[in-house]
Amino acid sequence: MSAAIPKGILGYAPYKLKQISYSKESIEVNVELERDSRHNHLCSVCNQKASPERRKERTVKDLLFHGWKTFTKVEYYEVRCKQCGIRVEHIPFIRPCARATKRLEEAVAWLCQHLPLTVVALYFSLNWKTVKNIDKAYLEHRFEAPGLDNITVIGIDEVSYRKGHKYLTCVFDLNDPHLIWVGLGKNKETLSKFFEQLGKERGKRIKAVAIDMSKAYIEGVKEPCPHALIVHDKFHLVQDFNKVMDRIRIDEFKKADEEYKGFFKRTKWLLVMNPLRLKEDGKMRLSQLLNINMPLNTAYTLGEQLKQRWECVTVAQFNKALDNWCEMAYESNLKHLMDFADMLKVHRSGLWSYCLYPINTA
Repeated sequence: MSAAIPKGILGYAPYKLKQISYSKESIEVNVELERDSRHNHLCSVCNQKASPERRKERTVKDLLFHGWKTFTKVEYYEVRCKQCGIRVEHIPFIRPCARATKRLEEAVAWLCQHLPLTVVALYFSLNWKTVKNIDKAYLEHRFEAPGLDNITVIGIDEVSYRKGHKYLTCVFDLNDPHLIWVGLGKNKETLSKFFEQLGKERGKRIKAVAIDMSKAYIEGVKEPCPHALIVHDKFHLVQDFNKVMDRIRIDEFKKADEEYKGFFKRTKWLLVMNPLRLKEDGKMRLSQLLNINMPLNTAYTLGEQLKQRWECVTVAQFNKALDNWCEMAYESNLKHLMDFADMLKVHRSGLWSYCLYPINTA
């Protein structure tokens, strides 16, 4: 039975309700709408009156109805506009090509300001990419796209989502620190999409790029930024060394006698935290562990000394300090430290570049 929908209640004007059905098994409500012939067809581009050409149907997701998933089926027309040609007619409550009603998109966009996208997707039973696209469209509408013309120093970093199984590549303008680009993945191909957007001429003006020691990122920067210095910042280097510390901790735990294994429990973060932030109990347990295990003591000491290398002012000072550190690492005869020293030597130029451009993505 057809019935006009009162304006402001269900928000379907100028459409009429054709049918409502529901399924208890799937907990779904299905709403079918038909056009009210009393209203003109309008072009979705210029919003001017247009002539109907071909009837079509479309189903989109709507807001939850008392906890039930709601789908709305809409009758609409392709129209011929005098100014724009063949277009889809304007539907007041659905954006062109959208998979959800405007009110659902508004609810999704609002929640995305307060919750992770994955949580929002689960709550509304939407695909993560759909939520991402809604959030992206909202942000693009609310904020201007960042300009790329005056960028000379950038930072590139990866962030994980979905419990570390997926990655995003983030690019920052480090002159006036802010995010300027995000892409799915963490490989050279992902990064190339940013540089395609940046363009060759602007790429030539990049003077320095702060990145970790990822081969994919290094290779992805060299060609589009031929004049840029690669900078491996202190933040990423400390992260890499913390992984070395943990490998040594695990090795030493396995080799320790049973009577000493208890000293290793709950010490992973004690070994990598800033000692100034440790509480008295943490300081005591760390001291006990370092006193009974010389390899960990050596690695911990070298880790603290490594951080001090970034206090060097000149490239010459840094290179000398780095050589001294690597020599101590080799003398320790600890494989993980020796491998780390080898890696530092391979990336030496990116390390001393920090003296010229003290930048980071932290």
